Amino acid sequence: MNILTYIREIIINDELIKSHVSNRIYFYEVSENADTTKPFIVLSPVVDSPSSFASDKYLSETFTVQVDVESYKDQLTIDVTKRIRYLLKEYGFFQASSVLDAYFKQTKRYVKSRRYEGIPKNKYYKGERVE
Repeated sequence: MNILTYIREIIINDELIKSHVSNRIYFYEVSENADTTKPFIVLSPVVDSPSSFASDKYLSETFTVQVDVESYKDQLTIDVTKRIRYLLKEYGFFQASSVLDAYFKQTKRYVKSRRYEGIPKNKYYKGERVE
């Protein structure tokens, strides 16, 4: 399972986020030709580990993913970050930590970085459905 694609689909299908971020959701880092004058999101995997063991095999994986939200408006950055937290909770991911909450003078952008951990709901793992 590509966890970044899974998380991106959850986020990009939300109308509030779509209205502010559009398709500016990147994996690992912002691309060179990206429009950084508007709000954007960067998704990065942190760790994945086996979970839900049965008969000496694991049936699912627990993922930790970092979600960075950047924009020129502090309140918009807060709103998008909170909406992502709500959406991911609906899919079994909970905020594990707050990595960064800052304003960078060089870029004049506000950055909120959060880590979420969980087991994706209702997905297949190794050809078997995981509940």
